[in-house]
Amino acid sequence: MKILFSFFRFDAEPLPNSLAEIAKEEYERFLEKEKRLPKDTVVRNYVQKHLDNFESISRGSLGVRFGLCNALPCFARFKNQDEAYQYLKKNYPKSLKCLGEDVEIQWDTPIGQELVESLTLSENALRFLLLRNLYASEGYNAMAGRGITWATFSAFSCLFTYFLHTSRIGGSTAMSFLVTYAICTCMALYGSQEWNKLYRYITGIHADNVSAKTSFEHCEGGKEYYWKMLKINRIFRDLHPHLYTQIKVTGDVRDIDIPILTRYDHLKDLKEEDDQLKPVLEGDDF
Repeated sequence: MKILFSFFRFDAEPLPNSLAEIAKEEYERFLEKEKRLPKDTVVRNYVQKHLDNFESISRGSLGVRFGLCNALPCFARFKNQDEAYQYLKKNYPKSLKCLGEDVEIQWDTPIGQELVESLTLSENALRFLLLRNLYASEGYNAMAGRGITWATFSAFSCLFTYFLHTSRIGGSTAMSFLVTYAICTCMALYGSQEWNKLYRYITGIHADNVSAKTSFEHCEGGKEYYWKMLKINRIFRDLHPHLYTQIKVTGDVRDIDIPILTRYDHLKDLKEEDDQLKPVLEGDDF
């Protein structure tokens, strides 16, 4: 069965049985931890049909009645490296898309095998990814944040336009109104965009933090996931020179809201804390 989200502009299909079981367990974990009812926490999980995007795509929010629609990246379906190799060689025999560029890949070469390995996630990484997506879209702002921010900033820009236009500086002329309105609108647009980026950054880091602290396995999975994302980008950068301007040497993508390296470093710090606590917790019999 093919699920087409024409309004949201991406193709997805139901999760494989093994992945659906993991998604169900993480959903139940989220309900128990946050003390939420299933009727107030509507989630529909899918897996993307095409391997042209390496992150989850989420629409909606857990804070609204119709809930969250979440599509995991296509490679989340792979159970092991051999399955990933067979799927990639059959469906993408010559190239993969990365940031709009066609990257030629020979899957039987060492670098091709390295990419296959990076596109194969462990169960821990999948659990982290599923739980992170829930926390990242927990509030209603996940769906309406951009609209609310723009409405707020544009309302203030109208007030500033009125006061400046009617002041001595503006002189209440038609030209002063046009100039003042244009400047205030541009400032409102810039401010709303930056505020929305800040919201996405804080929400993303918070989702990483809460998900990673759920268990040692989730923390390991998150660290693995972001490390493999960096590695995938570095491989694409080495294979396609046009990607030099879009991907940094570290594997991070330029001009994204939350740098991948920042997310990885954050989880690495959490892992160091977990490593210090793990022997203590394992030795506590009370």
